[in-house]
Amino acid sequence: MALPFAVGLVVCVGSALLPALRAGRTAPLAALRETAVDESGASRVRALAGTGLLLAAVAAVLTGVLADPSLWLASAGAVLALAAFVALGPVAASNAVRILGGPLRGVNRGLARRNALRSPRRTAATATALMIGVAVVSLFTVFGASLKATMDQTVSRSFAGDVAVSTPAFGAGGSGLSPRLAPALAALPEVETAVGLGQGVAEIDGEGRALTVTDPTALARSFDLGEVQGSLDGLGTDGIAVADTEADKSGLTPGSTTELAFTDGSRHTFTVKAVYEQSELAGDYVVTREAWAPHRAQDSHTLVAVSFEDGVTPEAGTAAVKDVAATYGNPEVQTREEYAESSAGGIDMMLTLVYALLAFAVLIALLGIANTLTLAVHERTRELGLLRAVGQTRAQLRSMVRWESVLVAAFGTVGGLALGGFLGWVLVRASDGASDSAFAFAVPPLHLAIVALVGVAAGAVAAWRPASRAARLDVLRAIATE
Repeated sequence: MALPFAVGLVVCVGSALLPALRAGRTAPLAALRETAVDESGASRVRALAGTGLLLAAVAAVLTGVLADPSLWLASAGAVLALAAFVALGPVAASNAVRILGGPLRGVNRGLARRNALRSPRRTAATATALMIGVAVVSLFTVFGASLKATMDQTVSRSFAGDVAVSTPAFGAGGSGLSPRLAPALAALPEVETAVGLGQGVAEIDGEGRALTVTDPTALARSFDLGEVQGSLDGLGTDGIAVADTEADKSGLTPGSTTELAFTDGSRHTFTVKAVYEQSELAGDYVVTREAWAPHRAQDSHTLVAVSFEDGVTPEAGTAAVKDVAATYGNPEVQTREEYAESSAGGIDMMLTLVYALLAFAVLIALLGIANTLTLAVHERTRELGLLRAVGQTRAQLRSMVRWESVLVAAFGTVGGLALGGFLGWVLVRASDGASDSAFAFAVPPLHLAIVALVGVAAGAVAAWRPASRAARLDVLRAIATE
């Protein structure tokens, strides 16, 4: 409990430090004026500092994801990009509000645009919280879409079968598939090949490694392994096939030997019989069922890949496979597209949890917009009273406040989408450089459009209470306010 309290105390003190410094630097005569002129939107120092941070961020990111792949350098570039967005906020707010508010027509909407431009620093500070929330949502949206695209790409490239048989995500108690299922499917006249993939584990070169337990010859017919050095035939009880990425790390070639330490305490020397190129679905190490049998605790498969005979329609082949699979616990029978989609199901669950948590951050940002507008209404009491006195109606006044809130929210949303998309690209490219698998970058336009609409609409909702309060002002009392 002491550590969270200390962190909260530091955050509170740190958040009050900048306002305290600004208050201490306020000139006495400036403090006596009723209003202060905010020139931060035209500050050359701020523009140069923000541009410098942005250039440093781009340089760090490009170096970290392209020239010399480094997750830490890419992360530093992402932090610098966030700092650049904050530093350039007031400068960007002036230009962004003019652009976003340009299509708005009418006196009240024009006044709303001018009110948002009145204090670029306040507009930027108000929109920053929403910008960060939208940026994080956009980041995970882009990264999730990229993971799903990567999964689709992997299955399309590596899985050469027609259907995949696997256990339901929340079914079968995690016991896996019966090892008798693959031979039963292979006996069907509609099926050319049915290969089951099991999982094992062993220690290789001092590190725990996952083993794919299968029939290597049938594996090559159902999965695209790319270029294969050596031969997958005849691995027997002392042969092993290794992915080229792992072989390069350990200096293994066809004919080399390596020692495997199993969980039962035994150690055996295996000969590398083949080195294959693509390992996304096949795994990094492949052994036969006979080699794994003395060390297994439970004999089961995690996946059965099925290829149909020539001339067999997908409907007929799938129906035959389902009939046989129903007698072995009724596992899921999916096409390649369905298998890729279900493999990415965990990504959707992760995104749902992330969105639920980030909804609170967006809510806090909207409360900040509402509080800022409330203060602005209080500061402009006499001005609002004069507007009412010269003929502005309550509805027009409410519309003016709402459009000001929408412009602030739109600025934060657009900035968040740009920052989140950039950080999403950085994360995808950094993950690509940090792993052996190729990551695909994908931008989901529909999801990001929904995020944009929600952000702008939420700005209108945040203005409901300040707009209602402004509309209820007594005209004479408002004009008489000092």
